[in-house]
Amino acid sequence: DNTESESESNYIQTQSARLQQWLQTKQSILVITGAGMSTESGIPDYRGSNGSYFKGHKPIIHHEFMSSESSRKRYWARS
Repeated sequence: DNTESESESNYIQTQSARLQQWLQTKQSILVITGAGMSTESGIPDYRGSNGSYFKGHKPIIHHEFMSSESSRKRYWARS
């Protein structure tokens, strides 16, 4: 129904304007998103058929990162 889509569009515009006004009052912000946000933007997912994990980049575990200088160097080199 056209009335419903106009109402939804108005709501989105109103909320977008509110967010923009709020953001303008901030010096800096941090946004944490889930995986769906990046894949919708065209960034390949980590475990997908074309993702980094599929290509052999396995995550480093915390203990390995903290206990091995060479592991930290490897991690930072590929990030």
